[in-house]
Parts: sequence; structure tokens; C-alpha cells
Amino acid sequence: MPNLLTGGDLRAREHHRIEDDARAAGPLHDATRPDGVRVKVVTVGLELTRKLLTDKRLSKDSDALQNEFKRQLAALGSTQTELAGLFGPSMLNSDNPKHARLRGLAVKAFNAEAVQQLAPRIGEITAELIDRLPVGEEIDLVAALAVPMPLHIIGEVLGVPENDRAHVRTLIQTMMSMDPDVSQPASDALAGYFHGLLTGDELDESSLFGALVAADDEGDRLTHDELMAMAFLLVVAGHETTAGLITNVVHDALDNGLWEKIAADPGLVPVLVEETLRHNSPVRNATHRITTEPVEIGGAEVPENTLLLINLGSAGRCPAAHEDAARYRVDRSTTGHVAFGHGPHFCLGSGLARLETEIVVRELATRFPRTTCSGDEQPAVTDNDIMASSKTLPVVLRP
Repeated sequence: MPNLLTGGDLRAREHHRIEDDARAAGPLHDATRPDGVRVKVVTVGLELTRKLLTDKRLSKDSDALQNEFKRQLAALGSTQTELAGLFGPSMLNSDNPKHARLRGLAVKAFNAEAVQQLAPRIGEITAELIDRLPVGEEIDLVAALAVPMPLHIIGEVLGVPENDRAHVRTLIQTMMSMDPDVSQPASDALAGYFHGLLTGDELDESSLFGALVAADDEGDRLTHDELMAMAFLLVVAGHETTAGLITNVVHDALDNGLWEKIAADPGLVPVLVEETLRHNSPVRNATHRITTEPVEIGGAEVPENTLLLINLGSAGRCPAAHEDAARYRVDRSTTGHVAFGHGPHFCLGSGLARLETEIVVRELATRFPRTTCSGDEQPAVTDNDIMASSKTLPVVLRP
């Protein structure tokens, strides 16, 4: 069970049972990643999860995280000397005040006003993609819609040329596979691409990447390493989590017999999105943290320099926070989850992810109210320590 908390051969919501059983069994569970690095997975209730996500003793510092990863890899005899670009010094992997400085450079592109200004463009891209989908035959909704829509939008926001986006997506998928033989070469290739994009003459100055390159706060500019780390974070997080949310919402609506109901009443879509975030979060675990001193978690002592993954799904389905928490219901309060994190590292793109998902689900349900899942098997879930969404979603679109 412990290693299945960080991935594994699972289908649909099978990981829910594993996470909920783990929470009932205790707060801490040892797990080993495919590269051999050992982590502890935290499975506690919603209230304690929120406290831990704001605990300054659980550091996000890039150097500290990388040093512990490299120490363990060296002890295993690994020849790997570098980590994937997602471990670079971005706002995700930093503590305050550095975190606040880096976040401040990107926040204008993702505030409520900026996100709402994107709504018409999101609607256009969604309609264009849906127009291309065949009706009455099986399609994979992940590849056909859930991935390309947010990838297109974040590409436009950041300044990734349209012709490059499919290649970037392929590299990201490979990097996140957790197969050390291919993930690191993919990360290196992605780093080479971002280096060329950020230092080239064709970078769109009006894009977020253009703004980050030009950013100058009283002489304090982003270093090259910081720019590269921001590129990894914004491109990956800017579409991967949203694609997972779209996929999980559509699957949950279809699997729970709610599709025709939301087609008839599109006002239910935001409620559906929030219940999926609570019950079936596309993010399995919050990204890695490391203890800076011994910490007590749920009565168990965690030593200094321990790598931690805080499980978000088990917190969302916490029975102390929600009545009938293990069931998917759209008649409950839409608050009470940590799918976007909590505290200083609360997801910067949460508003954009919600908006994109709501537009896609509403448009799809309105056009195809009798859509059905295809095939007898529940879809397989992504096999990595952060994401938890269906790899594919076979459906048949029916007007």
C-alpha cells in the first residue's frame, strides 16, 4: 500500500480507498519512488493538513530539497547528478521572502481581472476543439480536448509558440513518468527548449515570459536559473493540473449519472467542479517539502531533513470535515478542500483552472447531453507522485 500512495497501477478512484485507509491507519507512511528516493506520505484530516501546508518547518527550499534527493541517490549508487527542472528555484520551491518576490512577478497574469479577460478566448478555443470532435464514435477526451485546451491557453499567456506546444507536452509527459531512464533526458531537452525560448530574439515581449525576462525591481532581476525554473513551473502547472481537473469532472459527472442533469441546468457546473476537487482531486499529493527540524505530525515524530508528501485527497474526504465524505455528492457545501493547496503556496492558477474547466464542461454538456463513457474498464490513473487523473477517458459524444 505505501508505494501506491505515490502512484502505481490504479484505475479510476481506486486510489481513494488506499488514501482513506492510510488516513485511518495513521498519519505517516514510508514510500519509495521509482528512482529509489524515500519519502514519507502524510495522510491526515483536513484541519491538520491545512496547518501543515502553512508550517514554516516544512520547507519548500529548492537547495534543501535537491541536496536531500541527491544525497539519497548517491547513497544508492545512482549516477544521476541533476534533478528534473521542476525542482529548480521557482516560487513553488522557495520559502518567504524569496517566494513572495517570485510570486509577485507572476501574480498579475493570474489575478481575477486577468483571468476573466481570458474567458472569451477560452470559449473560442473550446468551441474550435469541440467542433472537430467526431460524434457517435469513441474518442479519447483527454487527448482530444482536456489537454489541448489549457495547453493552448497557457501557451498564449506565456508566449510558447503554437507550433512548439505539442512537442513541449510530449516532453512534459515523459519527464513526469517517474522512469529515471527517460524522465531526466526529457527534462534536459525541455530545459534546452526553454533556454532557447527565453534568450531568443523571437520572444513575445507582451507575454508573461517576455515580462519575466524584462522584470526589474529596483535592479533586482531574475537570474537565469530562476527564469528556467519559472518556465518549468508555469508551463507544467499551467496545463497539467487543469487537464486533470477537466478529465476528472467529466468522468465523475458521467460515472455518477449527472451528465444530463448538468446539461439541463448548467448552473450546477461550478458545484460539480468543487465536489470533484474535494472528492477526486487531480493532484494526488502536494509537491515535496523537507523538514528543517524535528516535527510532530499526528503524534508521530518526523526527523529533520525528511522528505514529505502531503496527501490532498485523503484530506478532502476527511470524515471529520464532511458528512458522508467518501461519497460523491453535489448537494453539499462547495467549500472544504485543499486541492489547490493552502497558505502561501495556494495555487496561483486556481482561478484560471476553475474557469477553463467550467467553460469546457458546460459547452460539452450543452452540445452533447447524452454523452456516455465507452468501454467496460474504469480508466487507468496517472502513475506519478503528484498527479491523479485518468490517463485516457474514452467517451462517445451524443447530442
